[in-house]
Amino acid sequence: MNKQTLAGLLLSLCLLLTITAALPAQQAQAADGTLFSDVSNSYWAYDTIEWGVNAGLVKGYADGTFKPSKTVTEAEFLAMIIRSYEPEVTASSKGNWASPYYVRAKALRYPVSSYTDLSSRSKVITRAKVAELISAADGVNFSGDNAIRYLLAFGLANGSDAGQATVSSFKGNQSLTRAEALQFIKNFVDYGAGGLLDRPQEASNASDIPAVADR
Repeated sequence: MNKQTLAGLLLSLCLLLTITAALPAQQAQAADGTLFSDVSNSYWAYDTIEWGVNAGLVKGYADGTFKPSKTVTEAEFLAMIIRSYEPEVTASSKGNWASPYYVRAKALRYPVSSYTDLSSRSKVITRAKVAELISAADGVNFSGDNAIRYLLAFGLANGSDAGQATVSSFKGNQSLTRAEALQFIKNFVDYGAGGLLDRPQEASNASDIPAVADR
């Protein structure tokens, strides 16, 4: 092997090592080829998780896991939904990391627990609050069960039983998981809103929502 060929091989090896080292931890595939070691390709939200990671909405953990069943805080969900259309809004490197997302939420009049109280940001978000935020992002102002009815009526969510999309089956009081959070946001993006809309100051008319059974 001549010196020129050896030099070329060494250069190629250096480039390969550089590229490999640059890959983010959440993109490193598990031994079976899946994106994360704790999310098999038969998992119900596998495609959704892959979509969310590739879209930059969420990351995995340094140990190669995604933790799909881990609960989501209000700040985490708010960051995900804002990133879905406005990736230029990024976490703060000073103070509270989620502050830029709350500044944007205030401008859009989104219904968070508080725009300034830092303690509320780390509390686990409920599915009902998620319904309020998603409906707000679609340009309407509904709260509680009416926000849930809105999501169900327009196919932005299903109940726990897809064949029985009712307010009760939506389980609004339950906490949200990371996998569910991404599925809600993907539903919203696929729905075709085209962007984050302002939430009206006045409550929207609940009679405009197509009928959805309570139970």
